[in-house]
Amino acid sequence: MWIDDQILEQYVKPIVIGTWIPNTTVVVLGSSNDPTVECHAGRCAADGIPILKRYGGGGTVVLYPGCVIVTIGGWVTDHFQNDRYFRILNGAVNQTLHANFKFKAPLTQSGISDLVSGEKKFGGTSMFRSRNYLLYQASLIVDCDFEMIGRYLAHPSREPEYRRGRKHSDFLTGLADLAPGITTKQVLAGLSVALSGHVLTALGSEATSPAPDQFPALQARIERSRLELRK
Repeated sequence: MWIDDQILEQYVKPIVIGTWIPNTTVVVLGSSNDPTVECHAGRCAADGIPILKRYGGGGTVVLYPGCVIVTIGGWVTDHFQNDRYFRILNGAVNQTLHANFKFKAPLTQSGISDLVSGEKKFGGTSMFRSRNYLLYQASLIVDCDFEMIGRYLAHPSREPEYRRGRKHSDFLTGLADLAPGITTKQVLAGLSVALSGHVLTALGSEATSPAPDQFPALQARIERSRLELRK
């Protein structure tokens, strides 16, 4: 099952932003991740935890009610330059959070595209590209459940240099630890109200109109996803 379809299916629009809180626990693999390597698949099966996939790359994550998920689908001027678009969109997310809450330290980006405060990660991101279309997803940890994350996720097969082999409990943090007292509902509300404005401002002239000649490739991707879901 692919987790990004609800946003991807709206590809005819210039930009679509979705924010939500998971109502259950799921493990989500990057598009090329092997579940036998990146997660404890046996424990997931025993506990009834679904293992899903997303279109974009990046590492495997656990989504649960202590997280807030951001998905952005939109059309941009460049086919490539993913590093630049990560910086733009991550910056918009961090700027929105800073505008709504007072954190102990600045929220920044580290590694390829991690959302961090200092050397601790509070958010993982991924990006799927199809020529001028991009699909970005960020999973923001608000309440960090180290025990559950360690139960379902193995140590990643690839890690950013700044992680330095640290285990999950030494590497991850939650927004509620960085701004004590905030809740997932408050984070969701802040992003729902203000994120679109920050994204549009940050993209500026990088945002462009939908390209109808590229619609068939996106529709084909959706149809493949639907076929896989029926298997």
